[in-house]
Formats: sequence, C-alpha cells, structure tokens
Amino acid sequence: MNISKITSYNLQMDRVQYVRNQEKKDEDYRKVVERRNFDRIVAERVARNIRLGLDKGQNIDIEA
Repeated sequence: MNISKITSYNLQMDRVQYVRNQEKKDEDYRKVVERRNFDRIVAERVARNIRLGLDKGQNIDIEA
C-alpha cells in the first residue's frame, strides 16, 4: 500500500491535534480538581473559624 505524502502529512497532523486536545482536556481537568480542593480547604477553615469564633473569638485560624 502506497500512501501519498499529503495523506501521510494529514495523518501526522491529525495525531498531533489529537495529542494537543488530550493534553488540553487533562490540563482543564487538573484545574477543576485543584479548584475543588481549594474550595474544600476554604470551606473547612471557614467552618473551623465559625466553631472557634463561638469561643468568644479567642482562637481564630488566621493561617489562610
């Protein structure tokens, strides 16, 4: 089977585009996971500050 140079080039470009798309999806997913983790940490600290705030503000988590 003889594949022309144009067809070979097109196949190569399709592979490159597929890899780029996959990398973009992976990066977008990583950002979503990082954002969820950050939101979880903030929510935990807010809950902790509220709980500690009930102790008349003597113990506040200011690490954030």
